[in-house]
Amino acid sequence: MGRTKPGSYTRTWTAPGYTVDEAGKVAGGTYRPDGPNNWGRWGEDDQRGTQNLIGPEQRIAAAGLVRTGNVFSLALPIDAAGPRWPTRPAPLRWTLMAGSDLITGSPYAEEQPDFQWNDDMFQMPTQGSTQWDALAHVAVEDTMYNGFWAGEVTAQGGARTLGIDSQRESFVGRGVLLDLARHQGLDACPDGQNVHEDMLQACADAQGVELRAGDILLVRTGYLAKWWGISGSEDQMEYFLASPGLSASTAGWLHEHGVSALAADTIAVESMTPENPDDRVYPLHVVCLVDLGLPLGEFWHLDDLARDCAEDGRFEFLLVAPPLRIPGALGSPINPIALK
Repeated sequence: MGRTKPGSYTRTWTAPGYTVDEAGKVAGGTYRPDGPNNWGRWGEDDQRGTQNLIGPEQRIAAAGLVRTGNVFSLALPIDAAGPRWPTRPAPLRWTLMAGSDLITGSPYAEEQPDFQWNDDMFQMPTQGSTQWDALAHVAVEDTMYNGFWAGEVTAQGGARTLGIDSQRESFVGRGVLLDLARHQGLDACPDGQNVHEDMLQACADAQGVELRAGDILLVRTGYLAKWWGISGSEDQMEYFLASPGLSASTAGWLHEHGVSALAADTIAVESMTPENPDDRVYPLHVVCLVDLGLPLGEFWHLDDLARDCAEDGRFEFLLVAPPLRIPGALGSPINPIALK
């Protein structure tokens, strides 16, 4: 354990040159006024960030988008075959009680005779499949969204502030799909493609959809479909590192359009190929989660929805995608539902 600056490691240790107040905030915490920032916009105690942009008016309008009653699950199967970052273990599921046990005669049946049941459990990383990141997922210079101290997250207690539980009534509103792969006439965006705001806007214009404040933006690259043809850890890592995605420069465009959350069919939403080698790691994560309080969703299955949107020309829908209520968690697996 040791460091000379935030986010570094060395065998020596330099004490941080700041204090933390009673509210759990860094006094003079990182705030970058040269870029988009939402600190204090919804109050000094706010932990929901841009989900504050979705209110009753937006939800009522989104409900009016349901015309055909068609339902699309945007979730991946939660199993060992699904994509996940290599440091996150595969989901595990156990059957605790099975019908075959009771057929052959289980001693448990002595407690409740004539009742037959099946039961199971599972274990997984909260960001090990289709998921939302909590705002506490990322910090810059020991500071998280709205000035909260990174030390508010501990290994024993999880996230005291900005955990996914803060969003338990969030992510219900108008969803908008931008199908970047189809817009380029491709099955999938090219490896390592950095998507800029001009492409996002051109795609929206071509689809005839206009973004409104509070919208949850879904971006399809088509890249996820390649996963199941890849085997071997080295090839899988190469696949992840070649993921296309949004450039960090799109943060201003997202902020200007009032996007309340952003999800994609990739591992990180942003491109894994840095445009500027001097950028900090995951620059779009930093701006969205820390500066804007804008949640990110990863590994969303968007192909079926995209096909339907292309067929009927409607790229907007009611989206219902709340996280599980897991106090202290830094993310949550979800089953997002799009209703058209």
